[in-house]
Amino acid sequence: MPRDRFKLAEIAQKHWARPGEQIVWAVERKGHVGSAGTAPHRIVTAVPDAGIADPEWPLPTAAVSSGRFGDDEWAHDPAVWGWAHARAPEQISVRWADLFTAGRDECWLLLSNQRLGLVVEGEVLAPERGGLFSRSREPQPEPLVTWWEAPVGTARRFVAVPLGRQVEPEWFVRIEFADGSAFDFRDPQAEQSVRTAHANL
Repeated sequence: MPRDRFKLAEIAQKHWARPGEQIVWAVERKGHVGSAGTAPHRIVTAVPDAGIADPEWPLPTAAVSSGRFGDDEWAHDPAVWGWAHARAPEQISVRWADLFTAGRDECWLLLSNQRLGLVVEGEVLAPERGGLFSRSREPQPEPLVTWWEAPVGTARRFVAVPLGRQVEPEWFVRIEFADGSAFDFRDPQAEQSVRTAHANL
C-alpha cells in the first residue's frame, strides 16, 4: 500500500534530498497513464522488472482505450490520471509514461528546488526476507530507489491546464520539457500546485 504524499515527502527530504535541496512536490500516481491517442499506455522502452502487483483501478472507457475521442476528451475519464504528449519514443514524457506504468501505484514523482525524479520505495522492490534473524543479517533496502532523475531545468515550464469539453473542466498540471514533450497529471488543485512550484524554484 503506497504511503500518503506527506509521509513520502518526509522520507524524500530525509533520504533523497541533497544538502540544501528542498522537496516541493511528492505526487502519487492515481490511475492509468495514456499516450499516443490511447490508454492505458503501452511500454516502449526498457523498464525495471519491479514485480509490483496491478492496483485495483477501473479500466478506461472503451472510447479512451480505443482512441475514439477528440482532442483532450480523455480528461473526462476518471480512470485516466496522466497523459504523455510526445513526437518520438525517446522523449522524456514517454519515458515517464513507461516508468509510471512499470511502477504502477508505487512510482512517485518528486520535484525539488534542484531536481525532478521518479522514485519507488526500496522496501517495495526488495525480495521477501526470511525470519527475524535472517532480516537482521541482511542489508536493509534504500528508503527510495531512483528510477529517473534530471536537473529541474529539464522542465521548461510548469502550468495548470483546464482540459476537456465540459462546462466544468478537468484540471491537470502540465510539465513541459525542453525536448518538446509534455506530461499532464490530474490535480484538482493544479493552480495551487503550480504556484507552489514557482514559489520554490
